[in-house]
Formats: sequence, C-alpha cells, structure tokens
Amino acid sequence: MELEVRHLRALIAIDDTGSLTRGARRLGMSQPALSGLLKRIEHSLGGALFFRTEHGCPPTPLGTDVLAEARVVLGGMSAIADRVAEWSRRGNPSDPLRVGGYCGFLHVAVSRWLREQPWCADVHLVEDTDDRISVEKVAIGELDLALVYRPPLPGTTPPGVASVLIHPAEPVFVAMAYDHPAVRPGPVALADVLDHPWVDEPPGTTRWSAYLGQTCQEHGLVLRQPHSTRCLATMLELVHAKLAVGPALATSRDRPGSIAVRALADMPLWQELRLFYRPDSPVAARVDEIHAQILTAYAGRLGCSQAFDTWWHNQGQELLPAM
Repeated sequence: MELEVRHLRALIAIDDTGSLTRGARRLGMSQPALSGLLKRIEHSLGGALFFRTEHGCPPTPLGTDVLAEARVVLGGMSAIADRVAEWSRRGNPSDPLRVGGYCGFLHVAVSRWLREQPWCADVHLVEDTDDRISVEKVAIGELDLALVYRPPLPGTTPPGVASVLIHPAEPVFVAMAYDHPAVRPGPVALADVLDHPWVDEPPGTTRWSAYLGQTCQEHGLVLRQPHSTRCLATMLELVHAKLAVGPALATSRDRPGSIAVRALADMPLWQELRLFYRPDSPVAARVDEIHAQILTAYAGRLGCSQAFDTWWHNQGQELLPAM
C-alpha cells in the first residue's frame, strides 16, 4: 500500500488527539475503521507507529520520525493550496494592483492616478533597485507592472513578459550641495564631478555600478567611492554635508539652500525607462492609458530643476505624442 495524503492526516489526527477514539471523531469515521487503517499503514511501513495503552496512543520512535515528515508534507500541500487560491484571485477587480520597479517620483504620480481609476481597487508599491528582480517578479506574478530604469548593458527579458519603452535614453544628473565648489549654473563636466568623493549604492548591488565603472573607464576617469548606501536619506545628508556627490534621476528636485541637481555635460550617463507587464494580465488592456499617464506626469514635472527643464524643452518633450 502506498501512503496517501489521507493516511498522513489520519496519523496526525491520532497524534494530535492522543487516542484512536478522539482521532476517529476528528476525522469523522468510526474508531474500528481508523484502527484498521492504522494497522494497514503500519504493515506497509514495517513497524508500529503508536503504542496502544490504556491512557492513549503515544508515538513510537519510528512513529515520531514518520509524523515529523508527515507534517512537512501536509504543510507543503497546504502551501500549494494557498498558492493556487492566490493565483485564482489574481486579476479580481477587488485585488490591489501591485506596482514595482524603481523610478522615483513617477511611481508616486502613477500610483496616485491608478487609485483614481474605476478599474483599480487599490495600489501596493514595492520598489527594488535591481531592475532584474523587478522584471522577474512580473514574470512570476508577484507584480502586475514594473516601471524601471535599465542601464545600457546587455540583458534579457523573461518569457511571458511584455514591455513598453517610455524613454530610450534619459540622462542621469548629479546631486551636490548647493554651495559645493563644483556647482555652476549650467551642466557640469563628469571629470570635475569625479574630482570629489562619490556616494552610491554598494558596488555590485545592481547593474548600475558596472555601467558607472565602464563609463568612467571609457572616459579615462577614476571613481572614488568611499561611501555606499541604499538609503536616499543618508545619501542626501552626505551630499548636503559636502562629504560626497552622487547620481540623481533627471526628475529629482532641486532643494534650495540644500541640494543642487545639475546635468552632466554631453550626457555621459543615461538609462532606458521601460514599463513591464504580462500580456495575459488585466493590466495589458490598460497599458496605453498607463503609458499616456506616465508621459503626462513627466510634463507635470517642469520646475523640479533647471536641469530638467532644459532637458525637457530640448529633448524630453519629444516623448509626447504629436498633436
């Protein structure tokens, strides 16, 4: 006789209740029927699993081991059932839309807009600095859509994931203290910036650090990065204290009297912005609407910094559809 899930449930019922009689009651069967089933299981395994005493049925040493494995198996079965139920609920209008990626203010702007749509019950936002993780989460169904920046390095997209290109080459700016010696009204040369200590994510965390190192090497520059952090607040404090300069998304805000955001001359650093989703998900039917809203959010960012305004007027507004 091969063990089945019902056999494991019977063993656990006996162990949990401490007797054949109470175990049978829990299982909704007679005590003789459970006793006969236990005998068949023990015969199949080749040893007694419970002692039969006047005060109950404690497990034998063999029974203790078998019960431990049985609980693992049943736990796994419950987990599978939970996952199946979760998948069956996905796409239900009452479920929140799960948004991920890493794109700064755009996540907030788009999430706010999504919550106002009649087809979106709520929004849950989960950011990952690594674009690969976000795209994989879309592939396995943990995210409904991801808006991510990707450095211009070779990469692949998992099967079953579609995407919309938002911008093929958005410049990366630099954040400095408002009174930093490298601050000037217009763009700053990358060489001048790298004369000062740099703060960024820990090297090797994502593909960004590889791209940054590659760019510095191509320009014959040496990157000095004494500070590493994933916390934007810490980075900004280091920048404000003039202990470091660091990268900034093009949509970052100037902070008068604190942080100055400047463009880099000749745009040596840039990233692609792309929206990922699954073609078989409810989001797919709304991708054009979401794309249009992202572009509207871009246009509404005018005034965040002079660097952004200049880029938007010269290049960025080309994203908008022709009227």
